Amino acid sequence: FSLFNMIGTALSLIGIVLSKRLTILFSKKSVFLVGLILTALFTALFFFLPRTAVGSAFILNILKSLAYSFTIPLLWAMMGDVADYAEWKTRRRTTGFIFAGIVFALKAGLGFGGAICGWLLSLYGYVPNAAQDGHALFGIRMTASVYPALTFLIGVAALSRYGISKKLSLQIQDELAERRKNF
Repeated sequence: FSLFNMIGTALSLIGIVLSKRLTILFSKKSVFLVGLILTALFTALFFFLPRTAVGSAFILNILKSLAYSFTIPLLWAMMGDVADYAEWKTRRRTTGFIFAGIVFALKAGLGFGGAICGWLLSLYGYVPNAAQDGHALFGIRMTASVYPALTFLIGVAALSRYGISKKLSLQIQDELAERRKNF
């Protein structure tokens, strides 16, 4: 299990480094969307692996980790774009409030996500420190694959409405730089 996680983490670092290069070629939104879609796909595929497919599990973990890693720095960069957009529209700099709100939502989501995972396992009859029946094992598989994949797809749906394109982001940066020169 340690090797499984270490390989995923190492590949995540590579993906994070490559993320900037990809956003130069494509937009942040495009790279983020493709990363989330591929993460959802590779996560969902875990459901179909038989217990003995350890090698396939490693390959899926590598693919999932790499696909998701592109999104990690983009989340923070896009938060900055949202703060700039708000300043551009309202002429008020509210960067601290925007970042605080987003980070609060992230932390709340992590907390609720952990609780939901526990509730789901409980609904499937999971009993800690005991041999699990077939229904509980099915719940574990769903909770480790299909349900997280669905949340990534919800992220895809939400992100598809993100309206800050590469062109608009450059326009906002230029206009804000001009406004700030005048102060």
